[in-house]
Amino acid sequence: SSILPDKTVTVFLPEPAVPLRGKYPVVYLIGAIPKDAAAVQEFFARTDKKAILVGVNTTEEDLKNPAAVMAFFSRELIPYIDTNYPTFAEPAFRAVAARGEQGIRLLAALLTKKELFTRAFLLHSGTMPISFAGADENLRLLAAGTHEELAVLWQTLQESGRAYGTQVALRISEKIGLTEELDLDYLFAPQADVRPVKLEGSLQEKTLSIAAEQPVSFSVSVILENGMKFDYIPLSLRISPPYLDWNPLKGVLRPIPGAAAGKVKIGVIVDKLNFTAKIRLKK
Repeated sequence: SSILPDKTVTVFLPEPAVPLRGKYPVVYLIGAIPKDAAAVQEFFARTDKKAILVGVNTTEEDLKNPAAVMAFFSRELIPYIDTNYPTFAEPAFRAVAARGEQGIRLLAALLTKKELFTRAFLLHSGTMPISFAGADENLRLLAAGTHEELAVLWQTLQESGRAYGTQVALRISEKIGLTEELDLDYLFAPQADVRPVKLEGSLQEKTLSIAAEQPVSFSVSVILENGMKFDYIPLSLRISPPYLDWNPLKGVLRPIPGAAAGKVKIGVIVDKLNFTAKIRLKK
């Protein structure tokens, strides 16, 4: 590379032998190195949809210079991969993946190059709000991480007008490997297949004691048109009667101070038209 000297790129092929058959989408893995080959092979073994994975050994200095990295991708790396490998060269078949706050800030910068990427995967984005201003309006983003990380990220994305399913999907996970939660079926599915069609609510307990002020975990899952299931984090809940307080960062319901004593049964009502979840309490 004339832009980023001494750069190592590792190309992971989805087939055991060359020449490759057909064409493939490409996923660029920021930070992946040759030692990640075993994890990538495990990823290939558990997915039916195939892609070429390209690892780029970004350094701390690279992360501080996103302009140089963007030039490296647009002028050197992507043209090289599309010229030497059988790829779908359209942005809808090209994804970039990163983990950690610094890696994801670099990813956010790359997404401003709309002619390069319209698909992205984030892993453990931290709890600092990340803006994707300048990204393509058709960007499809898969994010995996802790409940709190995803709640912060989802709030930023929702405020910017990103729609769940067709543009964003969340998966609560503690896994740390960059390919462990990577999902090609979501990233490269046709648009009509990733529309949300159903919500499912799940509670840790069916009843809770108001007097004990004991929190209870509440989670929501989303079913997409193609049957895929992801996590959804409501940023607010309608609760009737208003005995409980919802903490979206922790994913728990907690009795409010001064609420009437006793136990209540919790029932989840899903409003599919408005894509919201409501809690109804019954004594």
